Amino acid sequence: MAFEDRTEVAQRALEVLELTQLAADTTEDDIRRLCERAETPHGPVAAVCVPPKFVMTAREVLGKRSPVAISTVANWPRGRSKVDYVVAEAEIAFYEGAQEVNVIVPWRQFRSNDQQTLPNMMSECVRVTTRRKFIKATLEAGELEEEFIIREAARQALEAGAEFLETESGQCAACCTPDQARAVLEEIRDWRGEAGMKVGLLQSLDECRTWLELAADVMGEDWIDPENFRIGGREGLLDEILGVLDAKAA
Repeated sequence: MAFEDRTEVAQRALEVLELTQLAADTTEDDIRRLCERAETPHGPVAAVCVPPKFVMTAREVLGKRSPVAISTVANWPRGRSKVDYVVAEAEIAFYEGAQEVNVIVPWRQFRSNDQQTLPNMMSECVRVTTRRKFIKATLEAGELEEEFIIREAARQALEAGAEFLETESGQCAACCTPDQARAVLEEIRDWRGEAGMKVGLLQSLDECRTWLELAADVMGEDWIDPENFRIGGREGLLDEILGVLDAKAA
């Protein structure tokens, strides 16, 4: 299924964008600016993704009535394997106002045939008493590399209760390919479609087109909405999206 109209791609990308600022040198002012930009003249982004220490800042800026969800990360950025530590991170993030938490799965252990840590980590995060909306399992599919390993990681995360599968964090050397992402989408489809997918940090509207077309091909175009599909992107991607939409409106 093709998204041929650039304006349509920009509008669809805006609706599912998880506007992300996770750099180590991020400041409170950066987060305030990010949140202020999240509700645009062409509609809101789906979510902002901020470092855990700035969740309360994001909540303050966006307010309780904002349509923009607040997302953060746990087990970031290395994907360590200490389950209790990661669960505590998720619990604190929800308590401080996050609605969604992206949990980096312990992909190194999983790739080394550790079949316990990933499902234990995800199931414990799902059970935290402060949980609000989504727990996303960040698979680092590019690092898992082989399709059968990616599919097994996806299945285990879904069975443990993850509501979203994220292809990658954008912090690893190996990037997720469209074929690897298709495997993740097919596992979601076979899981009765009762989970969503987030694609890792995209840089351009052309990349957004590729991933929107992939999602539509596997799941159907009607499936693509903020409750089912997300695109992770920084402010540069938002700038490009708004440039296209502003030009159309002029």
